[in-house]
Amino acid sequence: MGDISQQLALKERMQCKSFQWFVDNVAYDLLRKYPELPPNLHWGEFRNAATSLCLDTMGHPAPNLMGVSQCHGFGNNQLVRLNSAGQLGVGERCVDADAQGIKLIFCRLGTVDGPWIYDEDTHVLKHKRFNKCVSLHPSSNQLQLLPCDPINNYQKWTFKQITPN
Repeated sequence: MGDISQQLALKERMQCKSFQWFVDNVAYDLLRKYPELPPNLHWGEFRNAATSLCLDTMGHPAPNLMGVSQCHGFGNNQLVRLNSAGQLGVGERCVDADAQGIKLIFCRLGTVDGPWIYDEDTHVLKHKRFNKCVSLHPSSNQLQLLPCDPINNYQKWTFKQITPN
């Protein structure tokens, strides 16, 4: 490291405040607006048991419907995370559902939770508000929410951890 005495002298002359002062007085609501994320339970491909197709953003930005495609192992638009508070996401976007289907959306500011529960035993992903599970339509390969059926392979999903390039 080089000589920083001039920078320190300037800081003293200007009576600069510490970074902690900045956090306490200027960015006091930082953690309220951008809370720390809970740990991820899963990180990788989210693969359907019946088809071996992976959840995919299809290259579309939020807000947009999610789809499925052949799993490629490169991450990117197929790198899905599920945190311990039920937030499912791809990159910095979240996944939710509405009457149109399963959607990639902008995460709500100041939230780290989500509407999803993944059952490790049955491998179904349930939406808490709708009380339905993510299902893949057998002929159209469209994602939808349907009443949960733990023996329906089109509703079974597994996470495969991948290390993206």
